[in-house]
Amino acid sequence: MAREIKKILISTMPRSGTVFFFDFIAELFGYSKLDPVFTGGFRPRPPEWDAYKFDKTYLSLENGQVVCGHYHWSEDIKNILSQQDVLAIYLYRDPRDMAVSAALYIKNALTHFFLHDLFSNLSDADAITFMLSGGTLETAHEKTGTEHDFITYEGMKYYCDIALKWIAEPGVAKVRYEDFVLDQFSCLQASFQKVGVEINETKTREVAAKLNFSAFSNGRQRGEENVQSHFRKGISGDYINYFTDLHKAICKSRIGFHLIELGYEKDLRW
Repeated sequence: MAREIKKILISTMPRSGTVFFFDFIAELFGYSKLDPVFTGGFRPRPPEWDAYKFDKTYLSLENGQVVCGHYHWSEDIKNILSQQDVLAIYLYRDPRDMAVSAALYIKNALTHFFLHDLFSNLSDADAITFMLSGGTLETAHEKTGTEHDFITYEGMKYYCDIALKWIAEPGVAKVRYEDFVLDQFSCLQASFQKVGVEINETKTREVAAKLNFSAFSNGRQRGEENVQSHFRKGISGDYINYFTDLHKAICKSRIGFHLIELGYEKDLRW
């Protein structure tokens, strides 16, 4: 028997189609969107930088609502998901594509993000290198303006560690970005069935026809790039157009085995 779903909690890997997926699921189920507090401007203070470690908007989730953010797996979320009427979804993407997409988006458009000032002075290749490897930055104190606050960014390993915790949870519906953009219904049906949730094919395909990359990108087709848009390019495997031998080496060292665990590679021979 299919589960009766009243609430939906979505966590996503950054740059995996979060905004689009949030709207898609809300439209599919006919639920209202509950935006995270972070959307309204919440910022952690250095040395912290990831607002989703602290945002707990999901604790306010009510019947007929869906909330979506780059959430970490936590005891609070585990307790929420013990309720049978709550559907949890984790959306993830090839971390190499995420690294490229994030580096270019931060550099060209995400002016409020703590890495923007650094990336704006780097080449695309160097920004991607930092996105993969991580590093420690000295930042201006928000009150005095003096340079003595430090923020450590751990690179793609940070996001991959989060992803593996979500992927390990049997009660969570896992959705691969690459599968979702190819066929929304087939992807969601396969994922949701594993957690006892059924969806209507006709309804899903109607939503897919209404909500697509073109609708979100002012008429562009997938692959048509706009580096200043939140919806930059929307394709899979684009990292091969940017990765250098150095990027590959860093990637294999830092997240090589994460790629294997996430199903994107069989070994380090790529």
